[in-house]
Amino acid sequence: MIFTKKEIEEHFPLEERLRLDRAKSQNSLVYWINELVRAQVRGADDVPTLIQVTKDLIEQVESLYAEKENNATIRDSATSKSGDVDLLKEQLSDLYAEKERLFAKTGTDSVDEVLQMIVGMEEQLNSMYAEYET
Repeated sequence: MIFTKKEIEEHFPLEERLRLDRAKSQNSLVYWINELVRAQVRGADDVPTLIQVTKDLIEQVESLYAEKENNATIRDSATSKSGDVDLLKEQLSDLYAEKERLFAKTGTDSVDEVLQMIVGMEEQLNSMYAEYET
């Protein structure tokens, strides 16, 4: 039996009209799409809320990627600093090795002894020049 809108409003209470509207809407594709969305996506009841949830998720993912890129930049900076530290360590190690070779060749144990040796050699050289000029 089919009723007109006026007959429904006059003869059926509000609850019955809502039930009939719901039954009528169940024949609609939009109703079933909304039911699917409601069942599959937490926090979404229909297509418009699904769109909003999707936009929120996209913003969160973009924010996470931006944060990840920022952390990667900081990490790269730290890595380059680590590389600089490694280079300085290598240079310092080379300097100590050169210092040890100098001490071994000159038979000295400290920089002061090497300086005294150089000063002594300079004095000897000056005295040799003084003898040669005379």
